[in-house]
Amino acid sequence: MWSTARLPVPDADAVDVDVNGMELSCAVPDGSGAEPPGATPFGLLAASLSACTAMSVRTFLQRWHVDPGAVSVRVGVLDTVPPMLDRHVTVDGQVRTDLREQLAGVIDSTPVTVLLRDAVTIRTALHTGGR
Repeated sequence: MWSTARLPVPDADAVDVDVNGMELSCAVPDGSGAEPPGATPFGLLAASLSACTAMSVRTFLQRWHVDPGAVSVRVGVLDTVPPMLDRHVTVDGQVRTDLREQLAGVIDSTPVTVLLRDAVTIRTALHTGGR
């Protein structure tokens, strides 16, 4: 896995990013506090956490032979000092109470969570079907 970012000119409004051959543009925040359109550095960080969490949730539930249904993870970057990540995990399938507790532990130990948790607070809410 690799990623390359290229700022084509010093005053560019966007960074050209290549992640394993997939190209996208990442908006450079202008310092005003207003969120620029499109992907941003913090947005890409949130995307990494949400994707990793969704895959980990699905894998855990499938190992326990639980049909997760749709799994969605929304991660927002809260404008606090210091910034905080607000993660909402939703599993459409029904999850037994004992598995739900284990699932919460899995969510708190996903690879991206482990990389980030010493640097940024991650607040997590877990919602499952049938509750």
